[in-house]
Amino acid sequence: MKRLLVAVALALAASSFPLADPSPAGEVLDQIRSTGTLRSPAPDIWPPQVIKNEKGEYDGFDVEVLREVGRRMGVKVEYVTNPDGSTVTWDEEVSGNWQGKYDIVIGGMTPTKKRAEHIAFPATYHYGIGVLAVHRDNTTIRTPADASRKRIGALAGSQYENYLKKVPPGIVGVPDFIYKIDDPVIVQYQHEEDVYAALAKGDGVEIDGLVNLLPAVMALIKEGKPFKIVGQPLYRVPHGVAILPGDNEFAALIKTIIDEMHADGTLKTISMKWYDFDLTSPE
Repeated sequence: MKRLLVAVALALAASSFPLADPSPAGEVLDQIRSTGTLRSPAPDIWPPQVIKNEKGEYDGFDVEVLREVGRRMGVKVEYVTNPDGSTVTWDEEVSGNWQGKYDIVIGGMTPTKKRAEHIAFPATYHYGIGVLAVHRDNTTIRTPADASRKRIGALAGSQYENYLKKVPPGIVGVPDFIYKIDDPVIVQYQHEEDVYAALAKGDGVEIDGLVNLLPAVMALIKEGKPFKIVGQPLYRVPHGVAILPGDNEFAALIKTIIDEMHADGTLKTISMKWYDFDLTSPE
């Protein structure tokens, strides 16, 4: 019965993920199986999605999900960097211009229609809640509307930046956002850590606030960052596993694995471990 279900999943995925040059069907998965390695870009520190543990190793919600995907595929996970040792930028990841350096991104990527022109999203693994945060010394921004025309930091190319630009999310099943911040001065950063460092310098020193995910801001506050959350959440969106289009077999396998992790409670368990609540359910 299980073989039949997997076969059906492969067939369905084959009809859902059109082939795209230059990767013929099966090429990516064949390489992963032949090398025994699933490659992913070395992530930015983004607690609790990504942290460095006491051994200096990556850990966190996204890391553990990726590790479990690799385990169920029967391969090891390898984090890769650019040839000069720098980490891959978010702009590159969402562009789909991966240049064969890595196979998968499990990093809170929202499956917008625009990104889907270059990236395949075979499965949703959790949901993100966006919030506005300011320095704890700030006394003038009491609601998101108070951040209008202020300097707000955001990761370049992220959903946070799109929210500040009032770009419609363009996600199937997700209504347009209610935008609460008007005409902000958007300050772009190439890495998550740079956004946090800018706000931590002091109230209004470099930026007046930032937009990020609720669990990330809560984790930063818990570890001592001088931040506070303003008002109610700004939005809620799905986050998908990202791969390149063109390998239907790989897409189908990822979908099957993530579906099983939802069904057997693994994703919920990992979410409860890192967030203290379940962010893997659409409800």
